[in-house]
Amino acid sequence: MSLGIVDSATCAFNCGDNENVAHLFFACPYSSYVWKKVLGFCNIFRSLLPWLDEIQWMVDHSRGKTLSQNLRKLAFGVTTYHIWMERNRRCFRNTYLPPEEIISRIQGEVAAKLSIIARDRSYGEREHSLCINWGINTC
Repeated sequence: MSLGIVDSATCAFNCGDNENVAHLFFACPYSSYVWKKVLGFCNIFRSLLPWLDEIQWMVDHSRGKTLSQNLRKLAFGVTTYHIWMERNRRCFRNTYLPPEEIISRIQGEVAAKLSIIARDRSYGEREHSLCINWGINTC
């Protein structure tokens, strides 16, 4: 707004709040709904944290190269990307996608990337349930 690129500081997801990074990721009802669904695909069931705490939680719980750690990194990056793209779509193109479409796109992109990582490996029951959640049949 200060650069004159957008007319208003109001959240592009029409929740009535002013937009800032902490609101966009994941205090806004639209983005929090998407993020809760994505966390559920990761078998993570907890309350959402403020943005900086959410980042720290992901850093602390994504170190390493296990399937679940790689999945968390992918899910976080892909989700923030798609929420940002939807925000820009609304601001600059005046077009809107429902959260279910964003979730579907996130699921498809994560599954495609994760299937490459998971290929030709054998996993236990926990990892298998993650693959099922994301729609991956190869692990």
